[in-house]
Amino acid sequence: MKKWLFAALLMVAGVAQAAIVEGKDYVLLAKPQPVATPGKVEVIEFFSYHCVHCFNLEPSIAAWSKKLPKDVSFRREQIVWGKQMEPLARLFATFNITKTLDRLHTPALTAMVQQRINLADEAEMSKWLATQKGVDSKAFMQVYKSFGVNSQVARATQITRDYAIQGTPTIVVAGKYATLAAEPAQLLKVVDELIIKARSK
Repeated sequence: MKKWLFAALLMVAGVAQAAIVEGKDYVLLAKPQPVATPGKVEVIEFFSYHCVHCFNLEPSIAAWSKKLPKDVSFRREQIVWGKQMEPLARLFATFNITKTLDRLHTPALTAMVQQRINLADEAEMSKWLATQKGVDSKAFMQVYKSFGVNSQVARATQITRDYAIQGTPTIVVAGKYATLAAEPAQLLKVVDELIIKARSK
């Protein structure tokens, strides 16, 4: 066999091997969800502050999210599977409203997963918050206990149900493709392929 033909066959085999597979790398949502950013490929990371896999993914997804093309939007959603998780959704909503998410998201993951600080407990969370530089704890707690945050917690509960999230981290692309469990590098490769797939639809 000629060298160029052999090389071409290897390339084709490599592409075939790299292709993502439904049921292995991702699944289709039973009920596709409307996207919040029409005209863009929406990517949502469903996570939880108590999730060790989310903690392990964070450095990779943080770097990945800074290099996204203009036609891709990215956001995170704290999942709520029950009443015990509502305080974490409250914390995440307060980060968003007070514009401290970029500063406090990774420290919150670190606090829960590595330092074993229960941020779902208001007293422990308040003590932790007081250790974060540049944060107005009093103003933060006023927002944390506000009616606006109550509605965000209800929304987090509903969106967890609507997207039928069964585990974290789950990344949903274009409101219909949901990733399955994988190591961070492979997971983000799958997401990149799903973005390409979504563009072609």
